[in-house]
Amino acid sequence: RSPSDSHPRLARGPFPGLVRCDGSLKAGGRARARAVCGGGHPGQCRRGRLRRARQHPRPAGDRQQRGVAEKGCRLSMASSSSSVGSAPGRPSQAEEEGVPPERFAAAVCGHWLDSLGNSVLVCPRQDDSEFTAVTTPLIDHPDARDRIIVIRRGPDRAWTCGGASLEWLDDDARRMVWVTNDGRRNVWCRPDMENHTDDRGDAAFPWLLSTSAPEPWLPLDVPRPILYDGARVAALLDIRQIIGSKLEPQERLTRLLMDYDLQCPSGDYLIPGAESALWKSLDISEAARRNIAQRIHRVQHESLSQRIAWSGESEVLVGHHRIVCRRRDVEALSARWMGGAEDERRPLEIARLLALYSIFDNPLSERRSGVHLGLDPECRRSSDFELFASPLNAVLPNGHFASKWPHVEWRFGSVGAYPFVLSVIPRNAIVCVNPPFTDAYLSDVMSRLHELKAKFRLRIAVPIQEMPWRKTLHAALPSAELLRTYYDASAAASTDVLHPTLFWEDPRCSMRHFSEAGAATEQACTYGCIPTGSSVAALTPAAVSSAASSSGPAQRSCDDSDAADTSAVLDESEWPGLCQSKSQPRKLRSSRRPS
Repeated sequence: RSPSDSHPRLARGPFPGLVRCDGSLKAGGRARARAVCGGGHPGQCRRGRLRRARQHPRPAGDRQQRGVAEKGCRLSMASSSSSVGSAPGRPSQAEEEGVPPERFAAAVCGHWLDSLGNSVLVCPRQDDSEFTAVTTPLIDHPDARDRIIVIRRGPDRAWTCGGASLEWLDDDARRMVWVTNDGRRNVWCRPDMENHTDDRGDAAFPWLLSTSAPEPWLPLDVPRPILYDGARVAALLDIRQIIGSKLEPQERLTRLLMDYDLQCPSGDYLIPGAESALWKSLDISEAARRNIAQRIHRVQHESLSQRIAWSGESEVLVGHHRIVCRRRDVEALSARWMGGAEDERRPLEIARLLALYSIFDNPLSERRSGVHLGLDPECRRSSDFELFASPLNAVLPNGHFASKWPHVEWRFGSVGAYPFVLSVIPRNAIVCVNPPFTDAYLSDVMSRLHELKAKFRLRIAVPIQEMPWRKTLHAALPSAELLRTYYDASAAASTDVLHPTLFWEDPRCSMRHFSEAGAATEQACTYGCIPTGSSVAALTPAAVSSAASSSGPAQRSCDDSDAADTSAVLDESEWPGLCQSKSQPRKLRSSRRPS
């Protein structure tokens, strides 16, 4: 509810639970000890290093001798490679002649990791003689702050970065060493991109990758929370590329990401940790599982290199991924924006939110995730609050719906996330509850159903599935109705429900006849037309048969196809007066191909 980008889990750092560390550093903690950076270089906390220097001072002569010995050892290693170096005891070639500007520009631009635990992004300024380096600490601690350093070539043809001079440049190993006047060194190395799926020929879904050449940019132009979410989204889209054309693991990943915030209250708010047992539930090879773990470890190192930007009016770029957006979604977010109309951050926040919701879409399906489907707009409009909604499909005004990511969606009118928002909603309010059809969310809602019915006047939709809570479903929702359709706000059309779903309304709610709304209902809807006709029907054998044999292509579950059939069997002993239709819901299996 507060205007902040802080998610409850983000208070422990930008990527809690994803920090790769050694035994002396707890994941997500402060940098009080050594942190393992890319390439295996141990970094040390500057405060600890200064404290040890004060406690155990070295004579000036000893420091000079030690610096000469280390320099001779380093130059001996450099002479055996293709780096710029010379024999021990003599100044290096980088110091005598200097690295040519053309070679230095080709070598220094891009993303680096240094031995102090920082992410470094280097961009050219005007020509090949000056560059801008933006350093960002990868681990949160009191002294962590961004710094902008200018890299330039001096009159003596030596390259300097702040107060340090270039001492060693190795093109093959993709490393460079900077040394200060007092002998302190900082080693830069390129992040490990061995398992990167940027190769269009090897990608499982090449049509989802951007073919445009990356443009030079500075991370200071983009707010830091947006950059962090860009790194998360790029990692999850890369994981979908790693899984490839396997339908069941892709669907399982969608359900895993949807239920993750309820199943794992600690750690990063979007990505399970590399060692999480949730990844073992995917039916993939061990090689793919190792690639996923390595990709997750790279998230913190790429926190500044995955840019979120618009490409035209209907496409968002996240790193090397492209996300196609619908015009109605962009219009809905623009209409709900709570900032100023001329706010420069509005396009970035819209792109950020659309990128976050894209992680639920299965690239093998022609349909979007069912998380965007909602109940009849007129039914929700006569309620006071909506649970499990989003700025894309909510019909109530801002401040009257709960969503998945309120730390982002508060800018578009969200009041919070389930279940924390239950303490905010006033008692006796009419609440429309439409949870995702996933195991964790349905189990949690059904466990709180008695509490919800006692505190609020509910309108709730629940699927009939083979779950432990099904035994209490008939008694908890007496005189329920069979839900026939859902409403897709992005398409402005109603879609038939694929699996048997119950709709129950508290008798204390005001009764409305949706079929009599007519043109007034269509005019009242904010985003698109409301489907004509009744969206719910009494539970009769004919209604069950009609829903079971429906040929509509939509379902409310988060999975976009029925790789695992979740349809329930209805019998007369459980539901008096009902019988199961002989025809089962039609299975939908489709693959998306590039147009």
